[in-house]
Amino acid sequence: MIQVIDVHDLDVQAAAKIVRQSIDSIGHKILVIIHGYGSTTDQYKKLTEIRNIGKSRIKKGQIEISISGPDLNDPKVRAKFDYESLSKLQSYIVNSGVTIMKKKSNI
Repeated sequence: MIQVIDVHDLDVQAAAKIVRQSIDSIGHKILVIIHGYGSTTDQYKKLTEIRNIGKSRIKKGQIEISISGPDLNDPKVRAKFDYESLSKLQSYIVNSGVTIMKKKSNI
């Protein structure tokens, strides 16, 4: 139900490629991308690129949600996940170095 990929140690281009491929293949899973939080210039670029990919894929209608871990504190965002998913995502709620993406449900 949840797929986790860690691109923390990869350069920006390699991380972006993996994220794009993962979005295309997640099916109905929730994708958790661990990328680190802007402590270096490369980390900040990677974070920005991954968040931009998420925004772009939302505009294209490919995914429904692209949020950072702390966004899970928002009740409006939490309502878009079922209880089981939220319990598994709870460990990421304070991590700004994580982006969570979810495809649109067919319901």
